[in-house]
Amino acid sequence: MVVGMAVADGALAGAARDAEERHAAAAVADRLVAAESPLTNRTNVVNGSAIGDLTASRLRARYPVLDDRSVRVTLGDETLASAGRPAGGTTVRRIVLVERTQELTVEPRFSGGNRATLPRRTDRLELVVDRPENVSITAVRANGRTVLYNPDGELDGSYTVDVSRRETVELTVDANDSLSRGDVEVTLYPWRTNKSTLGVTVDD
Repeated sequence: MVVGMAVADGALAGAARDAEERHAAAAVADRLVAAESPLTNRTNVVNGSAIGDLTASRLRARYPVLDDRSVRVTLGDETLASAGRPAGGTTVRRIVLVERTQELTVEPRFSGGNRATLPRRTDRLELVVDRPENVSITAVRANGRTVLYNPDGELDGSYTVDVSRRETVELTVDANDSLSRGDVEVTLYPWRTNKSTLGVTVDD
């Protein structure tokens, strides 16, 4: 009878421990993929440039539920952070999108009115304006919004401007003559997105 009670108590303790592990893992996983997480651009969308900043000490500092527990956070097959030595424990997974920026440099071919549509969406542009001799450039517009302006027509050199990544950019250059390919070089930073799984393992 005593043996039976001990086995039952052990099973109950194990079940309680598993439940606590699952609660902790789920709480951390949900917060890691939330919109306000330092890992995400928005809910369930992980910023690929931010994952390298995740450390065990930051995990414990940000999520007190992990105190004195072993924990491991993974993205796909990659371990992002680990504290202690989780040998088993409970793992909670969340499906996420991972966004990473690329660098793409183009020399737009301008059509009538010195207009050119850029090939990818981006949140910023780096422009190198090589103004031809005897040509005045007074403004550069992105989707109708003026992002560079020089009333003397002397726009020339390197500039960085912010644009909306929610739409493809049509670039318009206000000049007193038609521009050729190579007169303006544009570097943009489009996002590449892929699906992955974020896992949080907690082991008491």
